[in-house]
Amino acid sequence: MKDNDIKAIAERYGITLIYLFGSQADKGRRYLEGEDVRLDAFSDLDVAVTFENPPTEAIKIYGVIYKEISEIFDPFNIDLIFMHEVGALFQYEIIKGVRVYEKDRHLTDEFEEGIMKRAEDLLFKKRIFDDEVMEAIEDGYIEFEYNPNP
Repeated sequence: MKDNDIKAIAERYGITLIYLFGSQADKGRRYLEGEDVRLDAFSDLDVAVTFENPPTEAIKIYGVIYKEISEIFDPFNIDLIFMHEVGALFQYEIIKGVRVYEKDRHLTDEFEEGIMKRAEDLLFKKRIFDDEVMEAIEDGYIEFEYNPNP
């Protein structure tokens, strides 16, 4: 039943993918499948969506989608993320979660592959930057004070 509700929301708003991610992703998946789950009062369920065409009035559509997804996952508190609004490294963390809806498997594969490539490029550049900073510190170009007991 809840899978049909997810699909209906996706079709209504032009959503191509829906992911659950974060610490409650597996509980969210099990809840969606009809299992009873024990909620963590201090954690929310992170939900990410991607659109066929990102909405022009994101704030308006955000509220509507948030309300409808919240109803499906009640009693979870949810955080809703539009994937086109976050960077590649965050997107990579999202796709490592649980995919609960996809419109087209082939497009999903292309989308996720693109994210993985961009994330790897960023990580490679970050490693180079980190190495250069460490070298500058070792060579005395950058100084800093370390006080373990401020």
